[in-house]
Amino acid sequence: MHFLAGPSILLTLSVLTSAVSGATLHHGQAVHHVHRRAPLVCYEDNPFRALQRFSSDAAAFCPKFIQTPSEPIPSNLADVPVSRLSSACACFQKTAAPANPVSSPTKSAPVVTPTAKPVASTVAEPAALPPTGQTSLIGRAYSGGKRGLVYDYTSKDYSKFFRDSNKIGFGSNWRENRVTAPGVTFDGAFVPTIHVDGNLRNDGWLDKVRALIGSGSPMIFASNEPDHREQANLSPAQAATVYKNYVQPFAGQVPIASPAITNGGGSSGLGYLENFVRECGGCHFDLINVHHYVYRGDVNVDQAVSAVKSYLSNDVAAFQARHPQFRNTKICVGEFWLWGASDEEGADYLRKLLPWMDSNSNIACYQAFGGLFPGNFINRDGNGLTRNGQVYHDL
Repeated sequence: MHFLAGPSILLTLSVLTSAVSGATLHHGQAVHHVHRRAPLVCYEDNPFRALQRFSSDAAAFCPKFIQTPSEPIPSNLADVPVSRLSSACACFQKTAAPANPVSSPTKSAPVVTPTAKPVASTVAEPAALPPTGQTSLIGRAYSGGKRGLVYDYTSKDYSKFFRDSNKIGFGSNWRENRVTAPGVTFDGAFVPTIHVDGNLRNDGWLDKVRALIGSGSPMIFASNEPDHREQANLSPAQAATVYKNYVQPFAGQVPIASPAITNGGGSSGLGYLENFVRECGGCHFDLINVHHYVYRGDVNVDQAVSAVKSYLSNDVAAFQARHPQFRNTKICVGEFWLWGASDEEGADYLRKLLPWMDSNSNIACYQAFGGLFPGNFINRDGNGLTRNGQVYHDL
């Protein structure tokens, strides 16, 4: 989501999301950077909203815990009052999503049915993930590193502060236009993101992206958080239509990514992606694009780092293994951040997480949501980098 996401902590410290953030150009409208939490059934003010991620750990721990309170509590939760664990597990049991959750659009835009009939479930027996030493799919598409920068109409010429960093490989802004406003520039390879109007159309997209590929765009991002009502806000069927019409045509030309999902639970997040895959019969994917956010008020820095690692290594990897069309893909962590962290906490978070992401051969690319925004990676005066911005530049 442009700026944001939801929070949570998991039993394994995997996480959730589904909170909101304010952010940038949204369907052509400027949205101020206001950060607030969206209501979450059972989870508001509950530090274990991450149970909504329905991880294998939560599924194994909660039933035993509810039935036998003496069930050993994971060490990372040992200092949490038993009453809070009991409440979180009870909520988990109550709201756990069905095997085939149904997602429907929440906005008034008309639903467009895909021209291809939905295919039967593509769930298959788990298979081995790609060899750990395999070359990144997008590594051949541009000369920079895995690391990307998000920016918008407020970012002016701030990419100049990363011009001398050999870590930055690309940038994106939730649109297909490199320049988002007068005076905004971006140095580096630009990745376009499909966005559509209420009729699921973007008439200038195909020609613009052909030109961008010709000038060096290394990959294409599909819809931004279609599972979030304040972002792309599309049903799985709508997202499949958009993907087939605007992203699939470029298969084989540059790597193309699946819609970028939140790390929410139930019918959002990976649950949403399950439904999308069923709707998108015959679709090709080079990358699986996921977002990950947690709130500093819910977790400390070490827990936040563990949450990202667990989500990518367990939840996302398991999804890849279940679906043939994703078994040989790499992960693109299109957005991630520890929301509400101080500058130093953000720097600490990056120091502990980036080396792992850089060395993980299943991760092709990532963009921390510090971004080219004043108060994030750029200082509030707009004349240099913050501490966490400097870490993203150097490490």
